[in-house]
Amino acid sequence: MIANESRNNDLLSGLVFWGSEYFPGDLKLMLRDIRQWALKNKMIWDPEAQLIGEERLEELNKHFVPEDELFILIHLYKDEKDNLCYLEYPYLPVKTLIKKSTQIQIVYWRILPNSFYADGTPENYGELQFGFWYPNIIGEEFASMSNAKLVVKKFFDLYQALSGDYEKKLMVKGTLDITVDGSIKAKFFKTGRLFDVEIIQ
Repeated sequence: MIANESRNNDLLSGLVFWGSEYFPGDLKLMLRDIRQWALKNKMIWDPEAQLIGEERLEELNKHFVPEDELFILIHLYKDEKDNLCYLEYPYLPVKTLIKKSTQIQIVYWRILPNSFYADGTPENYGELQFGFWYPNIIGEEFASMSNAKLVVKKFFDLYQALSGDYEKKLMVKGTLDITVDGSIKAKFFKTGRLFDVEIIQ
């Protein structure tokens, strides 16, 4: 889910949400209102790490321009104790990664099924969400997603093929989740009109 808002920083194109089902129905999906709601509900205890503030934006300004369509991802999720957690990440669309022809290091990925009854075949998985490290930006984890058929299938096949040395989880509603901590690299490109990816182990 993506929202646009008037922004204080010309670099940012808007907001992207993972876990928006946890928002109360009357909450305005503006960054200020969302942060106030999260603070009120004691989900923010380390603003420097959890929020994209001025210091992080200054570093991002060194590497990106408004045309790169950098968003803030607001990620809401429940931890193992069922506590609601709040994090913000810089979000780069795959089309920007293609335009920049940049190889990235994958931190984790998860593949969401098209329905609750996904039977473990790639055709039944429709969305890839992933975290990554971008070259020459130390200490900042980025996020992105893709529903391109070729991209989802390649990450699905790799999930199945990787050894038990990696932490694999089958999450709620059939979501596949794996952490690889930068050991997998990826470079996105286009095959004709289709988005594609080269994965390097």
